[in-house]
Amino acid sequence: MADFRIDFTDEEVESFLHRIEVNCSQPSPSFLEAIVSGIIEHIPFQNFSMLTDDWVRPSPHKIKLDMLSGHGGLCTVRNPFLHELLDRLGFSVRFVSSTIMEPDCHISLLVNIDNKDWWVDVGNGFPYLKPIMLGDESEVTHPFIHYRIVNVEDRWHVQHRKPEEDWKTNHHFSDIGVPYSVFDKMHHLHYSTPGWGPFLTGLRVNRWWPEGGVILKDERASSPHGEIILKTPSEITGWLNKWFIKSGFLDSINVAAADLIWRRTSVEFR
Repeated sequence: MADFRIDFTDEEVESFLHRIEVNCSQPSPSFLEAIVSGIIEHIPFQNFSMLTDDWVRPSPHKIKLDMLSGHGGLCTVRNPFLHELLDRLGFSVRFVSSTIMEPDCHISLLVNIDNKDWWVDVGNGFPYLKPIMLGDESEVTHPFIHYRIVNVEDRWHVQHRKPEEDWKTNHHFSDIGVPYSVFDKMHHLHYSTPGWGPFLTGLRVNRWWPEGGVILKDERASSPHGEIILKTPSEITGWLNKWFIKSGFLDSINVAAADLIWRRTSVEFR
């Protein structure tokens, strides 16, 4: 997919900002942070639909519908959408390519404000609620993880740590902008090859806010109420009903089918 573009009406922009509980403003670091944190809190990071839809790369039209409706998705949906939304709101934004398992396997964004680059990522499943200005190596704290960005041999390393643990690099990137087509191979493998990434052989959903969050990883669900094991679709649905109450997600997924598919593909992959 050489070109990528999403066009928005004024009404669509206004409706989405209302969904993520953000007031429209002029481009600034504070407005950027509000958008990023609003998406991470109010739009599910989830692979239910990836499991149950056709295993093909989502089109720009589907990406737009899934995000505007509150359905959500993974990196392949969330960060391209955010790129286009920020551009529509007057920000200067570019795609950058991150290395996790291999080069070009994760989409990240850099936003230039007053000649300074700010890293944002709403698609990695972690509580990256605060954008980070490149060159600022300060630690950002969250109850789930602490994170920072450091420069190592001209690569920017996004690092995590838990309390009392050492820093570990989660992924790293160059600040040179890339076209969307750089991610063609990643998209193809992501949506066609179980085991290339965790999302065709596992179940994932989360959302985060400054004081905490909720996360489902396969059968293990964590929330402010504690950690539990969810064995059946009805147990999963009951848990989701407590923590994902906004419209657009629960009413658009097939929990039983997603649960069946990830269990089957995980056994086949092993």
